[in-house]
Amino acid sequence: MKKLILLVIVVLGFTILNAQLNLSYGFRTGFVIANQDFDYSVLDYNSNEISLDLEKHYGLIIGPSIGLFKESNIDLIFEFNYVQKGMIYEIDHYDEDGNNLGTIDFNNRVEYLSLLILGEFSYNSTVKLPYLIIGPRIDILIGYKSEDNLFDDVYDDFESFDFGGSIGLGYELNLWESYNFLFEIRFSPSFTNSYETELLTVKNNSVDFLTGIKF
Repeated sequence: MKKLILLVIVVLGFTILNAQLNLSYGFRTGFVIANQDFDYSVLDYNSNEISLDLEKHYGLIIGPSIGLFKESNIDLIFEFNYVQKGMIYEIDHYDEDGNNLGTIDFNNRVEYLSLLILGEFSYNSTVKLPYLIIGPRIDILIGYKSEDNLFDDVYDDFESFDFGGSIGLGYELNLWESYNFLFEIRFSPSFTNSYETELLTVKNNSVDFLTGIKF
């Protein structure tokens, strides 16, 4: 995916040199299905790889955007999003007799300011149905919430910057005068570890579902 993003940047560079700016403005919001990969490099007493029972975390994504080439098949989009990532840690709950009473969920949220430079490619320059969107992403850590403080030791030492990319498909419909409505789904993996020691590495990934408006 890194090589694909580099190719996109080169194509956009030539596009910018040969195009006139026609700005558009947008706003997107939606939800994120996020998870974190906790990879341990040690074994337990039975020589098994240590693993945690982690489930997906559902979070919010919201923010504005600016496009450089409004009525073109190739557009360059700058986005500034607040996004919630993280994971849910599940443990089994037993009573005094050893009977399994189910699981207890510990919700862990990591908050970022996400900056994206995205290339948008479509067949139709007027109503983009559908379009491909892809580009690099920088997430800036702005806070976290670890339920019952279970993962404070990890999140306290999280990297301030998380580098990754986003790729997805979108639909743009003109439903009212000069306002276009957007629907997008993206896969947003990280290329770098958010936490790394000799024993443990942690990496973010997410799938983003967005709706918005562009004018």
